[in-house]
Amino acid sequence: MVDAALRASVIQRLLAASDAKLTAADVDDATSFSDLDLSSLILVMLAAELEIELGISIDDDELIRMRTIGDLFKAIENNQQGNRPA
Repeated sequence: MVDAALRASVIQRLLAASDAKLTAADVDDATSFSDLDLSSLILVMLAAELEIELGISIDDDELIRMRTIGDLFKAIENNQQGNRPA
């Protein structure tokens, strides 16, 4: 599971880039990127930032299929687990 600090940071970034009038309390895993009125370009830029910061790689096909914040957190979690040493 993505830790609470990372979750809060990602949600704040999404809200800062959003034109929607939502607060962090309004957002959960089911919140779609269209609910946040975010363009695909913003999502690609955020994913690139997260890849660098977290040392992960989110596949382009996976990024294209993402529709909700929960999808993004699942991709982060899956990629973090894949990068852990055995």
